[in-house]
Amino acid sequence: MEERRQCPFAITLTSWRRRPTIKNKDVEEENTGNQSNASHTNISLISFIIAGVKHVLIADIAEISLHLYDINLPIHVFSAIVHKFFGYLGFSVTNTGFSLSLGNMLISTLICVIFSVYLQMQIQITYDSAMIIFSSMYKLFAILEKWQLNYILKENYTKDIEKSKALLKRVHKIRAVKTYFEETIYMPPAFNEPWSAHSLRDFWGRRWHTYYNECFYRLGYQPVRLLVKLVSGCKPPRWLPALSVFVMSGLMHEYFLYVATGPTMYFHGSPLPTGFFQFLFFVCQVVFVSIGDKYFKEGPLGRLFAIISMFITCHLFVVPYFESGYMHMPQFSFYRVAVNIYRGNPSLLDSVFK
Repeated sequence: MEERRQCPFAITLTSWRRRPTIKNKDVEEENTGNQSNASHTNISLISFIIAGVKHVLIADIAEISLHLYDINLPIHVFSAIVHKFFGYLGFSVTNTGFSLSLGNMLISTLICVIFSVYLQMQIQITYDSAMIIFSSMYKLFAILEKWQLNYILKENYTKDIEKSKALLKRVHKIRAVKTYFEETIYMPPAFNEPWSAHSLRDFWGRRWHTYYNECFYRLGYQPVRLLVKLVSGCKPPRWLPALSVFVMSGLMHEYFLYVATGPTMYFHGSPLPTGFFQFLFFVCQVVFVSIGDKYFKEGPLGRLFAIISMFITCHLFVVPYFESGYMHMPQFSFYRVAVNIYRGNPSLLDSVFK
């Protein structure tokens, strides 16, 4: 990654989608040793399946835990906090009628944390599903390649030059598709143990959505840093390029919410609109990352500050998901399948929340 980052920015724009080669413990390079001299990667499909099942089980535990609480509580708590905040600023606000207490705030924060784990697992399950599909396709095309090469080794095909050329051309196409699947399997992991981050910068920069790092670096961080250096002649403060990255991420999440909820709920939802809060969440991260870099660097204090920062801002990120009805959307889950079978519901992936 560092070698690529040292390239001129104009060149990196042409290759921002390329994936860095990352060693995966489930992927092992080995040479087949046949006459074709074709390299082969031994993919552990079982490992991907086991990882997928594990993440589904963790998501089920998180969903069962959420089922024990009122998932609308974070909406009520956050709505009451927002109304009180605007009331203190002198704006005319309607009374939500919700009794805001320390206990409700703590339970609401716990629900937000559990949902964050659930959301991470849902993203991870999607990633695992893609890895299972691509590794299966890789194995299939490896078999097809070997099958075609066996024909070339037969005497009747080696004597027929035209047929051999046609088969080699077909093998080349099969190998090209197989290489694509192999490169996909080598893509960065979805997460890199985010809950063990030793600082907020470590969490966002190295552990959360690692496959977006190169994209955000090239399209956000690097252009802003280069522009400031050209205009002012000096390096910008670390928070300024980071702000551009978080703004990009915030806009991306806002777009997802707008598409999922529609303009009415996005701008005029009740008790709160779903829009703008996640964008504010990501902008707040720049402030907390800057504070952490200055006062709470790597170590126990950095980890504690990262956790506290997430607790403070988690409602900004989670409440829009609850308002959009995310928990009521169909999701693959062993828990949902079992409950819906018990209830006689033919739609096995339907939400079990009432």
